[in-house]
Parts: sequence; structure tokens; C-alpha cells
Amino acid sequence: MSTCSKRLMLWLFLAGASIAGGIAADIILRTGPFPVLVRLLGFAVMVLAHFPLKRTGKLIKLLGQSNLAKSEGWVCTNRLITKDLYQCVRHPDHVGIGIFMISLGLLIGYPCSFLIITVVQWSWILGFLFLVEEPELVEKFGAEYKTYCQQVPMLIPKPIDLQKMNLGH
Repeated sequence: MSTCSKRLMLWLFLAGASIAGGIAADIILRTGPFPVLVRLLGFAVMVLAHFPLKRTGKLIKLLGQSNLAKSEGWVCTNRLITKDLYQCVRHPDHVGIGIFMISLGLLIGYPCSFLIITVVQWSWILGFLFLVEEPELVEKFGAEYKTYCQQVPMLIPKPIDLQKMNLGH
């Protein structure tokens, strides 16, 4: 099993545990649900978060994958991608996952579920990025990645970069 597949399985376990823990806390504490409009907002944003996630997957397959990565059975990039969404933020996939999970918490519609899912998922994302992924990328791509880090923010895109981005290419 590839490293990427193991990481995905770990994240899926963590996501399931945070969802179950949140629901259990809401049941035990007998919290009241969010208004329907808040839950609908959660659903709408969850659907919208799907599109950048799908786009980053396509970008990795098109621009970052080599034959070695294909043989692993899961898409891991062997080339630094700095185009499209990656010119605005270094980790658009993690931003998308974080937004998706916050939205799922809103859709589930109870305070403990929302808080536990949000805190656990963003703690995982930030911890993984700072402790694992960023050091790996520096090791893998060296000076090229360090230069990219100086030009592109990790998680929160600059509005001017979003305006300049040409998504048609």
C-alpha cells in the first residue's frame, strides 16, 4: 500500500471518528439543531467545495504525475505544480477538504458535531501540513519549493491572486 493510500485511510478514519464523536456529544448533551437555512448553507458550500477538490485531482494527474507515481495506485505528484489553483494557494486540496468538512458539520446541523468536526479536521490539516507535507515537499523539490513558498501562501489565497488566475487553461 502506498504512502498516499495510507494517509487517505488515516484521514477517513479520523473524519469518521470526528463525525461519530460529534453526533454522540450532541445526543448526550441533547443540543438543539441549527436552523434549516444554516443546514442548507452547509449543503450548498459542501457541493461547491467539491469542484476545487476535483480540479486539484485533475491538475495532479495532468501536471504532476510520472510513471513511478502511477504504479503506486494512488496519485502522488513527482513534479511541483504551480499553475491554476496552485498559483493562488500551495495546498488547495487541503483548503477544499477543510471547507467540505466544516460544511458537513453545518449540514449535520448540531453544535457539538459542527465544533468537533471543525476543530479535529483543521487540527489534522494544519498538523499534517506543518509536520509532514511541507517538510516532505522541501526535501523533494528543494530550492524550487522554497521559492514557491515565498510567492504563494499556504492556505489563504490573496484576493488579487484569485482575480488574476485564469481558470480556462
